[in-house]
Amino acid sequence: MKTPMLVESIRACLILLTVSGGLAFAQSQPTPKMAGNLNVLGLTLGRSTLADVQAKFGKSVTRKRSREEEAAEELCYVSAGHDQTKVVFEAGFSGGWKELDGFKVLAGGVGLLCYRQCPTASQVTREVQTEAGLKLGMTREQLVALLGTPTQVRGNQVSFEWRSRQAMTKEQKEAESKTFKSPPTDAYYDVQDTIEVTLADSKVVEFEVHHIVTY
Repeated sequence: MKTPMLVESIRACLILLTVSGGLAFAQSQPTPKMAGNLNVLGLTLGRSTLADVQAKFGKSVTRKRSREEEAAEELCYVSAGHDQTKVVFEAGFSGGWKELDGFKVLAGGVGLLCYRQCPTASQVTREVQTEAGLKLGMTREQLVALLGTPTQVRGNQVSFEWRSRQAMTKEQKEAESKTFKSPPTDAYYDVQDTIEVTLADSKVVEFEVHHIVTY
């Protein structure tokens, strides 16, 4: 009989990402609640790249998040200690499959089916956290204190989401004009920031952060 955590791990492995519409990457200003949560272990969503990840932690095999052609590229690392904490960095369509637009942190025993061959990295420990303090082991009350009221709660899954619009700079307008062969009619980027958290025994055992910028 599969445990709830194992079932959730299988479900996560089978997630398929569907992407449509015109897309363009741009650095943007995150919403206030997200500003300190885009950075983990010295790497920042929307700025750092997969190459930066490997330069910092060592080589790791790049894998697709799903079988979809436009699925995100992933690099994973695991702690050298017995806790087996894992950190996964993602680069999807928003980052042109090179710049980071997501990462997740998983406690030992979570995501075993997806991340069985991650190399060890000394920087990865059970204490890893975002710059704002999001980390494993937090309670639901601590999450709310840090991030505010959840957007959605489904059993042991807690989600937070913020949407904003970022005005294009002059340089970005020029870049978009070249990409789409005409000046942008709406000179703003749409920004979607999300944090998805999994709880077990009322404590955080996995959290995933995404910063998606589209046009």
